Amino acid sequence: MKSLFTALLLFAITISFSQEVKKRQITPAQIDDVFSQWDTADRPGIAVGVLNDGEIVYTKGYGLANLEHKIPISAETRFHIGDIAKEFTVYSLLLLEQRGQLSLKDDIRMHMPKLKSFPNSISIEQLTHHTGGLNNDEVFKALAGWRAEDVFTKEQAYTMIQNQARSVPNSGSVQRFSDAGFLILEDLIAKISKMSYTDFVTKEIFEPLGMKNSIYDTQGAVIANKAQGYFAQNDGFISSNMSHSHTLLSDVYTTVGDMCLWAKELGDPKIGTTQMVEKFDRLSVVDGRTLEEVNTSLYTGGHRYWNFRGAKKLYHVEVAGGYASKLIRYPDYYLAVVIMGNDGAYNGYAGTGASALYIEDFLDSSSGEASASINSKVLSKKQLANFEGDYWDVTNYSTRKIHIVNDTLRYSRGPGNESALVPLTKNSFKMISPVEVSVNFDTRAVPKTMNVTVGDDSFHLVAFDANASWAKNLDMFTGNYYANTLDTSYSLTIDQGKLALIHPRLEPVQLSPRVQDLFAGNQRHFSSLAFERDLNGIVKGFRLATNGVSDIWFQKEESSSQNLEKTK
Repeated sequence: MKSLFTALLLFAITISFSQEVKKRQITPAQIDDVFSQWDTADRPGIAVGVLNDGEIVYTKGYGLANLEHKIPISAETRFHIGDIAKEFTVYSLLLLEQRGQLSLKDDIRMHMPKLKSFPNSISIEQLTHHTGGLNNDEVFKALAGWRAEDVFTKEQAYTMIQNQARSVPNSGSVQRFSDAGFLILEDLIAKISKMSYTDFVTKEIFEPLGMKNSIYDTQGAVIANKAQGYFAQNDGFISSNMSHSHTLLSDVYTTVGDMCLWAKELGDPKIGTTQMVEKFDRLSVVDGRTLEEVNTSLYTGGHRYWNFRGAKKLYHVEVAGGYASKLIRYPDYYLAVVIMGNDGAYNGYAGTGASALYIEDFLDSSSGEASASINSKVLSKKQLANFEGDYWDVTNYSTRKIHIVNDTLRYSRGPGNESALVPLTKNSFKMISPVEVSVNFDTRAVPKTMNVTVGDDSFHLVAFDANASWAKNLDMFTGNYYANTLDTSYSLTIDQGKLALIHPRLEPVQLSPRVQDLFAGNQRHFSSLAFERDLNGIVKGFRLATNGVSDIWFQKEESSSQNLEKTK
């Protein structure tokens, strides 16, 4: 009798819990409304998939997969998902660890003899958390003078990795996205499993989960139902050409339905275990400390945390090669939304909007009520003029312009790409755009600053004057510069009044001044060149930073006249 009472009590608790977290019933029309801006017959578009309580309840495509042939996007259209595929690499390692074939705590040198020359220990786990101290090898390759069409072998990649590893004093202390680390992890999986990396993921993850539409792009393979990637240009689009010269294998094309099946595995493990998923969703360890669970905190492999109106949201974003994808999971609600697009622009906010439909009853509504009660504020043209100027994004290495047009403050990303700003307070604005964007200025700071918040992301920008006095004496920056980690040299000259960075195998890079002693290049991978001076104010070198790479030191070489002066 006691056991029957216990069973009934547990059943009552289960029923109560399921009623407590019961999500809304959402109609297809409601989801269509969220993605309406992509529902066109002449532009690239988007595909969406929704996993709710372990069931795929919605998949649909909007817009065109191919503009030339007017092929519409469907639920079966395959998109390139870029870095999101690193999740399969990490899960493969967890599977191998579960089978006792390795430990994520292992020093990578234990398993990879070719890395014996690494001066410091780097664990498998550090590579999965992007804390191995390694830069992105694809960017390194380009900066060293390799062209996209050049044949670049894995042996050459490992030589480059070993060269840069010698300049990393301690692994684990810095978090930086690195394809180099995942190149090593792919080879580790192949070595331990005794099959190719792509065969292992296909056999151990894709096939058991029924992900029949997920395929690896093995150096330009023919892929059926593939969406073409595009970039916006003027009033139209241009095609993106994916490079196949890289050494990473984790280059996946897949569908929203297959990624829903992947999300289902992370919500209710079938091939793995609950402990594996807990490890997968564990916050990264940086400098010996577990990261705090604050917005954008990084988990294993590259997915992140966001407090979405009180709900725990885990997400992974990729925008590259004309494609944009986002996987969003709400573990407390067993809800996931997958979006994939081919217009080259971030689309993650739409996925968040679609997921909110299901769990709106459980979300904190105070922020939405507060914003609805705010009325626009009238600011004079003189007040608006305080915000005008050019701004430098210190994290993403890009330039934005704020200016007044017909008494309205406008946010410019470049010619033909502007948005109006509506004042909410004397220093804060709302951007008129399809997504929720807030812009806040601090004119008391020197130089003045601007903070832009777009959905999950926040960007800090600093005002700059391209005609500042420090940027007029360009002679002090000219000369030859050598990067030991790249084993290559560049020269800086003055061309038509501007600095030009010259390499014998690359197109000249024109540099424009930004904030103090920092220049931005007009070619990819030369986003930020920050010059450093000695105690006498003499330029001694610069640090180059771009997406995936940080702090590549270029030492200024002394001229023969300087050497002669020293010998006198």
